[in-house]
Amino acid sequence: MRSLYQSRYARMCKKAEENESNADYHGAMSEMSYVLINVFGLTNKQVLEVEKNGGLTNADIETE
Repeated sequence: MRSLYQSRYARMCKKAEENESNADYHGAMSEMSYVLINVFGLTNKQVLEVEKNGGLTNADIETE
């Protein structure tokens, strides 16, 4: 479930990057990062990794 949510978050990051003036995308990103941190237990650093790696943390990549 976490990996699916991370993928959704990464897709939202791309949308927000492409449409920087769209406040809805940025709001969704904020909400989704909150869920990743407070529900799934990721750290802020891991959330940044998800953005950078297209939906995976560095630890996820290492275990594949």
